[in-house]
Amino acid sequence: MTGLRLPSFRTMRAAALILVLVGLGVTFVAVRGRQTQESHRVSSLRNLQQWGIALNLYLIENGNELPEVGRTPVTPDQTKAWFNALPPYLSESPLAALQPGERPRPGVPSLWIRPESKPVKIWDPGVFFFNYGMNTALQPEEGKRSFRIYELRFPGSVIFLVPTSEFSPGASVETTVFSEAGEAHILFCDGHAEAVPQSKLQDPSALSAASAEQGVSWFRD
Repeated sequence: MTGLRLPSFRTMRAAALILVLVGLGVTFVAVRGRQTQESHRVSSLRNLQQWGIALNLYLIENGNELPEVGRTPVTPDQTKAWFNALPPYLSESPLAALQPGERPRPGVPSLWIRPESKPVKIWDPGVFFFNYGMNTALQPEEGKRSFRIYELRFPGSVIFLVPTSEFSPGASVETTVFSEAGEAHILFCDGHAEAVPQSKLQDPSALSAASAEQGVSWFRD
């Protein structure tokens, strides 16, 4: 009977080297993924902090009245809509003033775009795209003014801006986009931004008319 042939030392060493390289590759991908997520997190919060600065400056110059939610299509006459009213306080043009080719698009870093948005191969440069949305409860009725900041019981617990999947001036808990970690980067009415776990956002059906009138808007403090 012919005995079993054991693999040579060279073969065993090559196999071990392959296993090590595979392990290193997996580790590298995992580390790179964590670094990308952290980079997106930092960039997203930085974006919202900039919008928070704009919001505070707007409040000072507009009798403490919050901007309006606005509507689509985006038009220059919506001067109080947040996407037109806030950018000048950051030395940016109102969204409606941007010409085709200057308008924000997915995957291109800017204050208008969530950092984790994926680039697209085919894009209409004339499209208005923006993937943050203003809390619709802050302007209960279209055509009527938004809340003044002192009418909110706790501005630091009232959501102002949340990430969304595509441009829509207003946002709700259903349209809020959460990261793989299950959190959303949110701007509050006092101008601070933070990462909020999904469990902190209430189902709209749990809100009473009174809380909506106060502008409390889905944040469980």
